[in-house]
Amino acid sequence: MKKKLIVTAHDFGLCKSVNDGIEYVLNHRNNIITELSLLPNTPGSLEAIKIVKKYRLSLDLCLNLTTFKPIAKNVRSLTDDKGFFKKVDVATWDFKVLDYFEEADVKKEIDAQWNWFINNVGKKPSAILSRKNETGDPKVLIPVVEKAKKENLPVRTPVWKWVENYGAQSYVIQEGVKTTGNVYVYPTWGKWGYDLVSELDKFIADANKKPGVAELIIMAGFVDQELFDLSVLNWERGIFISLLENGEIFDKIKKNFELVSFSDL
Repeated sequence: MKKKLIVTAHDFGLCKSVNDGIEYVLNHRNNIITELSLLPNTPGSLEAIKIVKKYRLSLDLCLNLTTFKPIAKNVRSLTDDKGFFKKVDVATWDFKVLDYFEEADVKKEIDAQWNWFINNVGKKPSAILSRKNETGDPKVLIPVVEKAKKENLPVRTPVWKWVENYGAQSYVIQEGVKTTGNVYVYPTWGKWGYDLVSELDKFIADANKKPGVAELIIMAGFVDQELFDLSVLNWERGIFISLLENGEIFDKIKKNFELVSFSDL
């Protein structure tokens, strides 16, 4: 049997250029996306919902707890003096702002983002994820697992800084919540993930030797000024779109994996 692989389009709803880029990938002959990861509080969220309804793909709730403004009211431990989420330093992957988060506020915001998804999409998500894998922190992991248990939904394996987090992974399994076994990201962010051009064989070998369902997170988008202003990963998203013309890469991924979604877990 082939190893199962979820291919998740990250940041769906971030902005128009990301939405347009992801839709371009979905229509490409070499598309391998099986999962769309919807952000609930971003400039392109509502437009993303219109797009996904055309394709009927698996759509998860990607909790956004460190960018833009919260949906819930009075979650002061999560916000700065202007009402925006306290930001992590993605250049160094510094999550110390989570030290200020209160679990009650995290739970309140998770519920608010969940309700936004239900009200706007009209159905439950395929899974509950988080944008920057904040689930590596117990303050976020515990309420996410509680929500997933209540709704009978899977979660992404709770890595920390894109590295295995055995304590958090064991907790998810102990609580009876379905989850993936390991996760990779492309384009590579520093030392995290694999380059699909120069390290494709390494990625395939690594994913196949580890237990459980693997997930490959891809970031795609057309580059414009709005994207530059919103994300430190901007021009890299265009690389994935240009990579689509290299059919050998995607044929090899299809040959070595059974492509599934979180809905299949």
